[in-house]
Amino acid sequence: MSSNVKEAEETLLKDAEVLMMDNVIFPQIADSVPNLRWAQGSWAGVEGLVHYFNDKTKPAYPVTRMAGESFSLLMAEYVLSNIILHERGFRKVFTNQSEKKWDTSGNIHNYRSLQDLNVAILGLGNIGKEVARTLKTFHSTIHAYTRKKPSPDNISKYVDQYWHTGELSQLLAQCDYIVSILPSTKDTKSLLGINNLRQTKKHPVLINIGRGDVVNCDDICTAIEEGFLSHAILDVFETEPLPTDSPLWNNPKITITPHVAGVSRPQDVAFTFLENYQRFLDGRPLLNKIDWDTGY
Repeated sequence: MSSNVKEAEETLLKDAEVLMMDNVIFPQIADSVPNLRWAQGSWAGVEGLVHYFNDKTKPAYPVTRMAGESFSLLMAEYVLSNIILHERGFRKVFTNQSEKKWDTSGNIHNYRSLQDLNVAILGLGNIGKEVARTLKTFHSTIHAYTRKKPSPDNISKYVDQYWHTGELSQLLAQCDYIVSILPSTKDTKSLLGINNLRQTKKHPVLINIGRGDVVNCDDICTAIEEGFLSHAILDVFETEPLPTDSPLWNNPKITITPHVAGVSRPQDVAFTFLENYQRFLDGRPLLNKIDWDTGY
């Protein structure tokens, strides 16, 4: 980079009042934006930013994260499609086709309908609410796990029962699917440890689209080996990319996707920014503001 270009960038940052940023880059320039009044991130996950500012003075201006209806729909599509794929035995169907094999055994024929399923949704933010709405359309029974009891005016019509801190083991005993949409915080790390997973009664399927440190690799493998989980569908991991020597790769009862359940599409990032920018101009509260205390 030429010195002239670098100087121009430094001047732009110094004068900037609004910043549209990549979450990873922001810590590198956080000290170079003295006049900033608002920063908008392009990712939903903000644990990197929270960790960076953990022992530093938090920004005096609001920092907002990527969210919105479209992003939530992408995540709900992932959950719905994987439940159907698993319940209908479509993975085996695809293999059978390649082998020209007509086979109606197992859940290819004797499958469960979504209306038969009890689904636990851990984390009922915008994404969790959309997952609940989507599955409720197919008449699933929806259980939601939240940090605190919702106020009467914030109870979702798509949730059949709420569960709160201290009730996780009772919730896990009720469910056919566990869908974790939890962020990475000090309270959620290893929340789905082996002791909690051993509380399941119905051999549920775990779907993790939140953050990988909610449950570790060893506990997933142990829960599957002991029969407390029948399958795990994982899009997020403690270490990404997932190391090639991870035992998760070779386990036939584990489905792996490379953190693509909900991607930050350019059009959605632009829409989220413009929506918040209009609020910024109007002096209204910004959407999806990071709470440095809760970590999301």
